[in-house]
Amino acid sequence: MQLVATISRLIAAALFLTSPAFGDAPGHDTSPWPWLGAHDGTYWYVPTENLQAIKWNTSAPSAYTPIGDQTVWHIASFENDYFFGPLVVQFEGYPHLCQYMIGSVTPDGRVYIAFNSVQSVPVGNPSITTGAGDMVRQRGGWTFNMQMASGSSSTQVAHWAFMLKRTAQGPNATAQWS
Repeated sequence: MQLVATISRLIAAALFLTSPAFGDAPGHDTSPWPWLGAHDGTYWYVPTENLQAIKWNTSAPSAYTPIGDQTVWHIASFENDYFFGPLVVQFEGYPHLCQYMIGSVTPDGRVYIAFNSVQSVPVGNPSITTGAGDMVRQRGGWTFNMQMASGSSSTQVAHWAFMLKRTAQGPNATAQWS
C-alpha cells in the first residue's frame, strides 16, 4: 500500500511540474523573445527616415523645433522577459551620451525601457529617458516600434522610431553610427 501511495505522489508531482501553469512560473522563460539577448546579443539602430525628433524648452513648449536623434542599442542579455545592455544616443547639437537600458517585453510584444546614464550628463542635456512600444513585423523582420521621451527641467525631446536590427555584428558593428 505504501508503494502505491509513493507512486501516486510521484505521478502527481510529475503532472504538476509539466503543467502549463508551472511552466509560466518565475524562472521558467516561455517568452518568444530570448533571441534578443542570445549569443552575443543583438544591435538596434534608428534608420535614416526616423532620425527626426522634436525638442522644446519647458518655458515655451509650443515653440518646438526638429532635432536629429540617433540611438544605437546593444541588447546584451535577456532573462525572464527582461533585457539589459549599453547604448549610445546622439541628440543633434548635444554631446553623445552613453547609457544603460533595462527593459521588459511581454510575451505579446509590449515593450517598456528605462534608460540610465552611465556618465555625467551635461547641464541642459536631456537626461531622463523612458520608452514604450511594441515588437512589430516591419521590413521582413522584427522591429521595436518605440516612443521615447527625454527631458530635464529645461529641455524636453520626444521621438518615435522603428528600431531596426543590425544584422552584421562584430567589433565595428556600431562604428558607422558614431
